[in-house]
Amino acid sequence: MTPKPTLLLIDDEERILRSLAMLFRGDYRLHATTDPHEALAIIGREPVHVIVSDQRMPVMRGAELLRQVREKSPNTMRLLLTGYSELEAVVASVNEGEIFRFINKPWDAAELRDTVRQAAEISRSLMAAGPVAPPQPLFTETGSFVAPAALALPGRQPAPGETLLVIDDDAEVVQAVQEIVGPSMTVLWAQTLDAAMAAIEQHEIAVIVSELVVKRETVTPLLKLLKAQHPEVVTLVLTPFQDVSVFIGLINQGQVYRLLPKPVRRGPLGMNIASALRHHRALRDAPKLRAAYQVEKIRQPEEAGGSVANRVMGLLSRIRGRATASPGA
Repeated sequence: MTPKPTLLLIDDEERILRSLAMLFRGDYRLHATTDPHEALAIIGREPVHVIVSDQRMPVMRGAELLRQVREKSPNTMRLLLTGYSELEAVVASVNEGEIFRFINKPWDAAELRDTVRQAAEISRSLMAAGPVAPPQPLFTETGSFVAPAALALPGRQPAPGETLLVIDDDAEVVQAVQEIVGPSMTVLWAQTLDAAMAAIEQHEIAVIVSELVVKRETVTPLLKLLKAQHPEVVTLVLTPFQDVSVFIGLINQGQVYRLLPKPVRRGPLGMNIASALRHHRALRDAPKLRAAYQVEKIRQPEEAGGSVANRVMGLLSRIRGRATASPGA
């Protein structure tokens, strides 16, 4: 008989902790604690498949706890639970904790059980797959990006440089990105949604650096629907926009990799592009890892942006058709 997956629950309120535990009792090997340090100790001494953490705790914020969990046990799936629409918590949960889902209080019991079940299945698969190969270096000693030829493994031909797509109508952004990556990547620039979709149709994109709105059109549906079908594409959202509900949707339905503020700061942008490229390569080379970045299902077309979503779906349909028609597909 397959042993039950291990679930760790943490909330500083005993009442909420008991309510959560009642949802999962019998289906999981349960740990429940009000102490973040105890949670980290549990993570350190045994495999934990899923952790559900509250955000607002007096000893340690949930986003910080999940950041430390990610460092100790990257295959533990991380869910953040909060009753507050805190921009800081949302941004930290994705940038530092790389959470699987952001869940609002009060929660829907059936949806929460389904989400935890899905997370447990993914974690089991990741743990069974074993460790992935260590990442190749992305920077030279002088701090510039490594040229593609230098990234080849012994006995293998150098891989062509990956393609990065900038979706922004601000020329300073694409200039900053080009200067950061130098000749190590091909950089495409799309100033409109249609131009972005054309680039995605014509090229295999590794990393996207995107605003949320270009020429008064929202890019959010493109980012969500593209991630659903191409989990190996890694997205950095670069925007002054601060709508918490939009950010939560990008996490749950788009698995956006980082949320970065404008105006652009080249140092942090460069480090995050490097991290995104490394993440893309891991997803590309180890397909089992892609399960950890499954997106939440979009229930209504309006959630993806209505008419914009229909255009994006047409694009993705054409890409699928092209892949099916190609030899060896």
